[in-house]
Amino acid sequence: MNFSEPHKVYSAESNVEAHLIVNMLSANGIEALADEDRSGVNFWFGGQVGQYFLPNIWVEKSNSLQAAQLINAFEQQKREQVAVEKAKQDEDDLSVECEDCGKSIQFPAALEGTTQVCKHCGAYVDVGELDWDVDVGEPEE
Repeated sequence: MNFSEPHKVYSAESNVEAHLIVNMLSANGIEALADEDRSGVNFWFGGQVGQYFLPNIWVEKSNSLQAAQLINAFEQQKREQVAVEKAKQDEDDLSVECEDCGKSIQFPAALEGTTQVCKHCGAYVDVGELDWDVDVGEPEE
């Protein structure tokens, strides 16, 4: 694909997002190209280093306004999806009262049945019901 006047319209968060946007633009009649990171220099033993390389989306300059409008709609939809997922996560959160300090703490539902640390006083708190096979009783002094 050769552009006579290439124009960068977006920097994606990842190669996957870049290709999603290129496909969206192509589906709407706008030729687009993504440069992607294939070097591997942003990887380390702990995962991928964010913001090291952002793939750019390129279009013909004459199509840049239309591409920007489509990308803005994409970003708006992405923000709405994040907000819905956050609201759903907040609904599923468990509220636990610390026995030591009496303050309430929110934990994700995925932590139900575990013991966590109170962010206010550092004491251990049980999140939801612990699923013990045997009643071990109270600790000895």
